[in-house]
Amino acid sequence: MKLNAEQKLTLRNCALALMLCAAAFVGAQLLFKGEDPAEQFLAQQKQTPTKDDVLGLFRSKAQVATTEVQLRRMGIYDSETRLSTINPAQWKLGRRACIMPVDITIKYGIDMRKLTARDIQIDTAGVVKVRLPRPEMIDHHVDMQTDRRELVTMSGWMRSEVGEQTIQTIKNMVLDEVLSDTTLFRSLAAEVESNTRSLFRSMLMQMGLKPQFTP
Repeated sequence: MKLNAEQKLTLRNCALALMLCAAAFVGAQLLFKGEDPAEQFLAQQKQTPTKDDVLGLFRSKAQVATTEVQLRRMGIYDSETRLSTINPAQWKLGRRACIMPVDITIKYGIDMRKLTARDIQIDTAGVVKVRLPRPEMIDHHVDMQTDRRELVTMSGWMRSEVGEQTIQTIKNMVLDEVLSDTTLFRSLAAEVESNTRSLFRSMLMQMGLKPQFTP
């Protein structure tokens, strides 16, 4: 069918109108792309974590042991050293002595359950400042297994050989002496703090924060 000039003009105007509508639709999609609900949800997920989020992270770890020390101390027992305090009725004839190694493991760290909201500050730039609790001893263990080849014992006169009960008593005495010596703990306090900060620094960075630890 052959179109006249007026019909051709009408058809051309319709095509032009369709093109303008398509261009307007594409422009609107580009202009309001940021308002897509899915993208809005993802943007909300990237918001800076709150103080409660950070506090929950630390407290979830409870007691964090970051420094372990293994010690060997020599335990010495000599029955004659007890003569000044022993009941004369229980005094036994002859001397008995023992020298033995005692292996002790001590773990130092920080109890994160002592952290409070006052110890955490977060600014709008995502910088989080944390003041950690003081380091402390988290756990200790003394090896109760005894290798008698490492013992040096002496039993004189009618005294029996050093028994297992005496050996365990020696080990407990050595452990008490080591734990009461604060010199070792003071020498390791800075290392404990450094190890703990390194551990939580990586965790906080994974949350999108910039960690700073304050004294």
